[in-house]
Amino acid sequence: TAIKFIAKITEREVIVRDANRYRHFREGL
Repeated sequence: TAIKFIAKITEREVIVRDANRYRHFREGL
């Protein structure tokens, strides 16, 4: 179950990182 927990955290981290990149991309336009 620990692996599931870690996977959930990393998944959210990736989503947050993509959201930040997307926001920077929009601000750059």
